[in-house]
Amino acid sequence: MAPKTEGNNTNNKAGFGLDLADASATDNKKKAKSAPKLSPKASKSKKKQKKAKGKKRDAPSSVIPKVVSNRMLRRVGIFSGIPTLLAFLTIPASYFITEQGWVEFPSTVVLFISVTCLGLGLVGVSYGIISASWDEELKGSALGISEFKLNLGRIQERRRVQKEERKRLKEEKAKEEAKAEKASAKAESTSTDTKAETSEEESASS
Repeated sequence: MAPKTEGNNTNNKAGFGLDLADASATDNKKKAKSAPKLSPKASKSKKKQKKAKGKKRDAPSSVIPKVVSNRMLRRVGIFSGIPTLLAFLTIPASYFITEQGWVEFPSTVVLFISVTCLGLGLVGVSYGIISASWDEELKGSALGISEFKLNLGRIQERRRVQKEERKRLKEEKAKEEAKAEKASAKAESTSTDTKAETSEEESASS
């Protein structure tokens, strides 16, 4: 009878161990499947990051005020649109005048007038932008000569500052490179000195 009981006990123990192993495996699978829940702080930080990204994207559009941009577009339409329209109307107008027999225009003169009007239209784009008043409260004059001079001076000053900044950065970079070269040269000299000392010591010991 004793051997049977021992066999039954061993079978029960083995079965209990297998059940525990199966239960632990299922628990591990459930833990692996269940995704970690984010804390409220992490979710808030993600929301803040999204808001910051949205603000960064909206920043470039808010550089120029709407009043100033509308003023620039209006002046560009006047100073560039009128010469461009004249350039397109020059050829049919000259053809109509010559057909009526009023005046005969040479083709070279007609082409010259149309090309000059197109050039004035291209120049009018930049002039309309620069001659507009960049201050929200000031409307500026009709021709915008004083505003053109003021804004042109601002642009030149900005370019000068940018050139000086680039030159300063280049000088700093050159200094850093020179320092790095000196440090590498010192390291090489010290390594050669140590090698010479070790060779002398080896020769003396031999």
